[in-house]
Amino acid sequence: SRGSTPHCSRQGLPCGAMSHLARKKLHEYQGWPKGIYPMSDGWTPPGYPGEEELIAYEEKMDSRRKAVLVKRHVCVKDPEYERLSMQESMDKSEYSLICMPLMEGPYSGEGEERTWYLIVYYENSKKGKVERAFKSQGWDISDIEQVPIDPDSGEEWEKELMYGHGAGKYKSVVSEYEYAVCEKGTPEHEDPWGPKFAEGPRWE
Repeated sequence: SRGSTPHCSRQGLPCGAMSHLARKKLHEYQGWPKGIYPMSDGWTPPGYPGEEELIAYEEKMDSRRKAVLVKRHVCVKDPEYERLSMQESMDKSEYSLICMPLMEGPYSGEGEERTWYLIVYYENSKKGKVERAFKSQGWDISDIEQVPIDPDSGEEWEKELMYGHGAGKYKSVVSEYEYAVCEKGTPEHEDPWGPKFAEGPRWE
């Protein structure tokens, strides 16, 4: 009849109720803060975002452009690392870096002789700019393999970089750890836990 609430014949529920049932739970939204909430009884702190805010955030995240990236693995010395990781250089040539310092040893020295293992991320269309940036620092990377990144199954930090590049933002991420080079055939290489150090037990 006129003015009555329409019903969905299969389940006998008002359509509005079906729409409500189809909504996500609050903690399933992208913007929901990670942690222990909601509690088992559904309680959440008053300061947590509401449904409208979470929906708006999710729509904003879903509308972002995800750039398709490629990467190269490159080793440079400390002076070149310092210049290549400058924000001005990254913005000009449109690349990002994951930076890992190598421990002192056969492949890395002290001071300016320190070696940095870099993973360079960029869009394939920017390949020439990136190669010129490294060549200007004395490193020809044109023969180094370029590896495509699957936009749907990359590592979490790679997904962040995809969205960052899509927004024209480039960054350098520096590891807080030093890395050791373990050659094939050595006990360190065969040990799944990697090399051991005398001071290891005192590390946290």
